[in-house]
Amino acid sequence: MEQARPRRPTVSDVARQAGVSVATAGRALGGYGYVGEETRERVRASARELGYSPNVVARSMRSGSTRSIGFVGSDIANPYFAEAMRGICDVAYREGYQPILSNSDERLDHEQRAVRTLLDKQVEGLVVAPASVTSFDHLASALDRGVPVVLLDRDLPKLDCDSVVIDNEHAAFTAVSRLLSLGHQRIGLLAQVNATERPEIRPAGGDGQWIVTGADRPSTERVRGYLRALAARQVPVLMDAITWITADHPDQADAAARGLLRSPARPTAVFATDNESTRRIFLAAKSEGISVPGQVSLLGFDDLDWTVMVEPQLSVVAQRPREMGRIAGERLFARIKGDEQPKRRIVLPTELLIRASTGGWNQ
Repeated sequence: MEQARPRRPTVSDVARQAGVSVATAGRALGGYGYVGEETRERVRASARELGYSPNVVARSMRSGSTRSIGFVGSDIANPYFAEAMRGICDVAYREGYQPILSNSDERLDHEQRAVRTLLDKQVEGLVVAPASVTSFDHLASALDRGVPVVLLDRDLPKLDCDSVVIDNEHAAFTAVSRLLSLGHQRIGLLAQVNATERPEIRPAGGDGQWIVTGADRPSTERVRGYLRALAARQVPVLMDAITWITADHPDQADAAARGLLRSPARPTAVFATDNESTRRIFLAAKSEGISVPGQVSLLGFDDLDWTVMVEPQLSVVAQRPREMGRIAGERLFARIKGDEQPKRRIVLPTELLIRASTGGWNQ
């Protein structure tokens, strides 16, 4: 029987032996960022004792510092991620670093390849908007190599890294509560979800309560806020007024948005949980000849330029993606420079902007 080959020591092993963080061990072994001389020698001694030997090419590149960081966005054609990317780039340029950008198209396999490529290029840190909130071994591997990771828009509680997010459930709760305060009782929901991690809505018991289950993605959290707002006003959930769409089937998404408005029991208001759903429901109303807000009120997500260039101007939940990107970039460079405090989950506020697309309903 063939004997198992001994496991090659990792940066994590060296860090544990030296009594320092993985990030500190990575900097000491790679020759970049700040590490005290005594700590550097202790890490190197532990590496020698364990027989740790980094890749020769990686070591030579690290010794000169690549002065680059990586950003993997879920969809950089999406204005949200484009704005976030601007914020990250602003910080990188200020620090004298070059950002290397990649797009995952919300596909885990694309993201895994992008992260591997960026690590091969010896970037000194990563900002990632993870395509999956259940599969993230590739990000854990980056951290294990001493490369700091900051998450944008989505949080991974089991991963030991900073994240920059919003309170999605509260934002949705506030938006739907506003529609309810305007007299709407039949409030539809249009949500773009990940095809492999889509949420499921089901009754929580016999008292009319409903819950949403599934991976804690922003879309799931916003659906949870929608349900909580209805429950708070004791308004029944209309399952035929809840519609999922996915990014990889745009024609079906448009048809689904139109179908929501063609229903015999058409909702009097629709809450769209993201900017793509907002755009599709607005275009669906126009194509169906449905008056906004006369026949249906619309309230969407993300304060993008187009939302005030249309008639009527759209009510939205406003995030600040450029600020989110800036803060993610600043956290990344703090880690690169040696910040070893416990991981931080930074939650930024949102703002409900009520415009002409929402009106009262007294019928």
